[in-house]
Amino acid sequence: MNHPEVLLIPVLMLSDYLLTVAGARAREGVYADHFQTQHYELNPVWQAAIARKRWFNPRHLVLTFIIAAVFYGVGEYLMPDDDPAFAAIMGALLVLFGVVNGRHLANLATFAWIRRHPDQLSGRIAMAHELVLWLSTFQLLGLLLPLALLALFAPTPAILGGLGGIAILLSTHIGWLRRWRQRQRREAAAASASQATPQVAAAAAADSTDSSVPSSSASATNLP
Repeated sequence: MNHPEVLLIPVLMLSDYLLTVAGARAREGVYADHFQTQHYELNPVWQAAIARKRWFNPRHLVLTFIIAAVFYGVGEYLMPDDDPAFAAIMGALLVLFGVVNGRHLANLATFAWIRRHPDQLSGRIAMAHELVLWLSTFQLLGLLLPLALLALFAPTPAILGGLGGIAILLSTHIGWLRRWRQRQRREAAAASASQATPQVAAAAAADSTDSSVPSSSASATNLP
């Protein structure tokens, strides 16, 4: 096998989804009593499945298999062992999924600690979903800067690819924010139309349905 590191892609994708479900389950109780959010999952493609806390998701399994098969084929048959382009691609994917999985582990550790120390939290905060998306976006800047500095002094393909992986996460968050705002505007239009005629209201409500394109990442869930 020319690129055994490709095997990490399906492992990280599956752990991403499973850790998201584990986090959604673990936050119930003490943490959720104090921090109320509309969605735990930030990726709109998987929000419904994560809200149901389902461990098994055929759609995600199929997507994982397809992506893993594509990169296996590319690495084995289209690119030589020392191809810098493939090293950059793997750097981007490993950093991207590594960051996401690292956030999940941090969330689980936080939920476990708070469950053991419930007296450390008091009061209740309700956060809008847009705020949660912005918090997650801002937190990525803490990874972008050190990787940018590392790439400046050691511009290897893998490091440059890792920097690109953070850039992909940032652009994905901006896309989620734009989609959320568009959905909010459509729902506001549907509410306004409901004061006119039932036919117009139905048409506007139908238009507000989320038509997100599937994404390989289950989540980039963050905590306040």
